Parts: sequence; C-alpha cells; structure tokens
Amino acid sequence: MKNLPIDWDSVPDVMNKDQFYRLCHISKSTALHLLKSGKVPCRWTGKKTRCYQIKKEDVRAYLEERAVYPEVYSAPRGWYGDHYAAKLPKELPEDVFRQMREYYAELLENHKDVVTVREVVALTGYARSTVNNWCSRGLLKSFRKGNLFYIPKVFLINFLCSEYFRTIVRKSRRHICMLNEFSMRGQVRKHGKAGGAE
Repeated sequence: MKNLPIDWDSVPDVMNKDQFYRLCHISKSTALHLLKSGKVPCRWTGKKTRCYQIKKEDVRAYLEERAVYPEVYSAPRGWYGDHYAAKLPKELPEDVFRQMREYYAELLENHKDVVTVREVVALTGYARSTVNNWCSRGLLKSFRKGNLFYIPKVFLINFLCSEYFRTIVRKSRRHICMLNEFSMRGQVRKHGKAGGAE
C-alpha cells in the first residue's frame, strides 16, 4: 500500500468503489472487503454498477487510521477466495432477533403491505428464479395471482430473519451488505449505550 500525498480539494465529496480503491492504492478485492465489512462506511444504492457511495470524510479517516493501525484493515483469511459477511449464530438471542426485525421493517417501510417478487429480488440481490423457488416451496409465505407470486410484507420480514435465509451459504452481495449493516448498527448501539452509561 502506498501512502502518497492527496489533493483532497480535488477529490469528490462522494465517490464510488473504483474511485475509492484507486485513491487509496488498494486492490478491488481489498476495497470490497473494507466496504462489505463496514470498516469503511458506505451507502448501498442497489444498482448493478456503481452500487457503493463512499463519503470523502470517511475515506480520509480510513487512510489516517490505516497509517497507524494497518492490521485493523487487513482482510480475513480466505477473503480473496470468497466473500465475507458478518457471522450470526443459528439461534439468535431474543433482543438481537427483535433488532433484526426492526432493521428489516425499516428497510421495507416505504413498500406496500404486499410486495412483488421483483421487489424481493431488488432487496435481497437473489435471482428471480430463486425467489420464485422460495415461494413455491413455502419457505417464503406468499399467495399466487395468475402466474405471479405476491408476498405480504410481514411474511417477508419473517423470512429475512429466518435461520434458512441467514445461513444461506452462497450469499448475494446485497445479502452480505445487509448483514454487515445490521451488525454495524448493533455495534453502534452497544458502544452508544456503553458511552452513555454513568
């Protein structure tokens, strides 16, 4: 990793992943690890390309801290051969399960009470055929109208929190991102409580 001087005035306030890895002189895989793990905060847009938005201030903070603690930002063993997602136990404590339901409820708050397969595809990052398979097998509770499945939002939230969904081996990028976002939110809450304790 190179630590070359950067003209921050010429750097955009919000950048994509390609701009991020070039600016920081790291590989695409390392950049992906930093964004998916939450070590560098980002916003997921849901688009197929340029799906990450990273603030300049967060990149600057990352570079400053990396110079002091480089080991904190190294990718875990096996990362370069696979994707990394926050690890959650098969059985969640009741408070964590409740927080996960709240997290997905917030993600879906702008959706109607009944969502389409297309919306589930956009939310989860899995193929339409995969979502249809979940519905036809009864893993994702739904009802059929013509040739299309429709999923009540409450059933979708239940499915997203289920052990089946959480333990999918080959997770989509969007699924990994959601798990990491949820994990980071839990860490922020925990540290916030600790910091506010008297």
